[in-house]
This record gives sequence, structure tokens and C-alpha cells, in this order.
Amino acid sequence: MSSIAERRADIDAKQAALMPVLAAMGVESLLLLMPAHVAWFTAGMNVHGLIPDSERPGIYTNGHHRWLVCSNVDTQRLFDEELDGLGFQVKEWHWESGRSDFLMYLTAGEQVAADRPFPQIPLANEQLRPMLRVLSNYEQTQYREIGNLVVNAVETTARHCAQGQTEHEIAGQLGHRLLHHGVEPVSVSVAADGRGAKYRRIGAGPTAVTRTAVLQATGERDGLFATCSRTVSFGSVPSEFGIAHDLAVKQASMFRSWSKPKKTIGAIGVAGRAVLAQTPFEFDFWLSPPGYGAGRFPAEFLGRPGHEEPLAPNLAVVWQSRIGPAAVVDTLLVTDAEPIAITPPDLWPVKRLVVRGGPPQDIADILVRDQGI
Repeated sequence: MSSIAERRADIDAKQAALMPVLAAMGVESLLLLMPAHVAWFTAGMNVHGLIPDSERPGIYTNGHHRWLVCSNVDTQRLFDEELDGLGFQVKEWHWESGRSDFLMYLTAGEQVAADRPFPQIPLANEQLRPMLRVLSNYEQTQYREIGNLVVNAVETTARHCAQGQTEHEIAGQLGHRLLHHGVEPVSVSVAADGRGAKYRRIGAGPTAVTRTAVLQATGERDGLFATCSRTVSFGSVPSEFGIAHDLAVKQASMFRSWSKPKKTIGAIGVAGRAVLAQTPFEFDFWLSPPGYGAGRFPAEFLGRPGHEEPLAPNLAVVWQSRIGPAAVVDTLLVTDAEPIAITPPDLWPVKRLVVRGGPPQDIADILVRDQGI
């Protein structure tokens, strides 16, 4: 676990990085209310409880000092459990009076920018976007820890779920394991017996698992999101499923090998289509996108009107190779050299591939278990 000093240094660096943003926008201070922006600036403040968007805490900074802006309901816990020793002061409203009036009072007479639309206040979202996309060294350490916890939950559930259990039951076990390790389940899916071929975005239902199950989870902790999938087969792998999974593994390795700065997810996805040529799944690429940006968002679409946003060093991406009933999904961190797997297989069978003379890649294979176990 990272120390308070390391976390405070990360926050100090982010606050300092905002100084030129404030100067360029011609404002004195910045108000952050979007959850992703607040989690980024605080290096992972977790906001708990039943809370409407209009009551969520925010951050107010002038580049020299920083304040938590919050309801009196949340102040004590946020300082005791989240922000103690991190250099924050507090600006507090009473829950009965509400946030809106308090923010009008707070910003009255100030030259302020915000990340939510307010009358006559400039939006800072475009200036903040590149800061959120690239993970700091402190965030990368957090991210690896979260990725390992998500992997552990998915793989442990796949090793211990029972033939005949429903998707709902297995998803419940997976969600429990995430929560047990302090990771919030954001999305949990279980596709039984090839249902992923029909539904590319699947949750969990009453269908019982008799032969195969594809387990996938997105977990969040400290405002960071990691995603992975693993596949289990009770007894020998069905022929069509095995063919599809082998293709998905090959495509996943191609996606990984092309995950370089200045490349785009769209272009990498097009390159990965070559794996499917002259196979029964030749046109499966039409059925779902190849991947998304990750990190401070569970899935961020990096294709914007008129252009795609290129990958950059220290940017996270989640690749999803969905072919027929199979899926191979993992989260990576782009670097100046080879990408780093944030959700690498742990106690799991792998296929080792080499693409374009690059380093060996270990991609999660299918875990074959005895029937009835």
C-alpha cells in the first residue's frame, strides 16, 4: 500500500499542474464536481452512501490551496478515512440548505472555472481531459493493486463455481469476492454455455451453466477501474467454442502488441480483423467494439467526432476480443516500450504467443475442470 506522503505528493503535483490551466483560462480558481475529476485530484477519495448527484462532495482550488466542498453529513468521515494528512481545508454546507445555494455563495465575485455547466462560468473539462487520461506513478501503483484484486476475484470464482449453478449465483460469488477485498463491483457478467455469441453485452440471468462459462468483472477502488474475463469449461471444451477462443487469444495478443503511443483503438481494431479472415467468424468484428480507454473511467470511448484520440504513455486501455461465444478481456497500461498487463493471469492456464518478433505474451486460456466439480 502507498504511504500518506506518496499520496500527498501526487495531489500536490496535480494541484501545481492546474496553475497553467487557471492562467490560460483567465480565472483564479477551479471547482471540481464530476466524480472522476474529484477522484483524480484527491488521488482516490472514495465517496460512500446513498447520495444524489446534487449532494456529492467537490473540490475547490486556487492552485495554492485546496478545499473539500461537502455536506455536513460527509465531512467527518471524509477527513477521518479519506483525506487526513493530505493538506485539505473544508468548505461545508448544511444538508438542509443544499449544495446549489452554497456554490453560488462560494463563487460569488470570483473568477472561477468549473467542470459542470453554470451560468457565465467557463468549463474546464477539455483542459482536464488529458490530465485524467494519463496515470501518474502513484496511480499506476494503485492500479496494479486493483488489477490483481479483480483478477483474484474472477479466477477464484471460476475455479470454485459449480456445474449447474446459475449465472446469477456465480455472479453473486464474484461480486462478493470483489467486495471482500474492498473493490466495488461496477459490472459483473457471466455467460453460460455460449450465450455470449448472441449477446455481446451480457449481464447474468437464471441460465444454468452446464458446459462453459465466461466470467467478466469491472471493479473500482480509489476511483480507478480495471476489467478482465476468464473462461471455464466443465469437461472437454466444445469444438466451436475452442476454435473461437483460440482466435480470441490470437486477436488479444495482436491488440496488445499494437498498444503503442500514437496508435488508435480504431486502427488497432482494424488490424486485429486479420485474425478472423477466412474463418467462420470473419465478420464478428461488426458486433462489438475492440476496446475502450480505462483508468479513471470503466470504459471511455476514445473516438470523437472527426478523429480518434491516440494512445499515450501511461494511458490505460481495456481490450475485448469477442469472437463467437468466446471472450478474452484484459486491462493494459500503454508505455513507451511494451504495454504492461494490469490484469495478468495468476493461477491460471495461459497460451504464450509472440507477435511480430515481440516479447512473449501470456494470454488467459480456458480452465478445464472435471464435470460435476
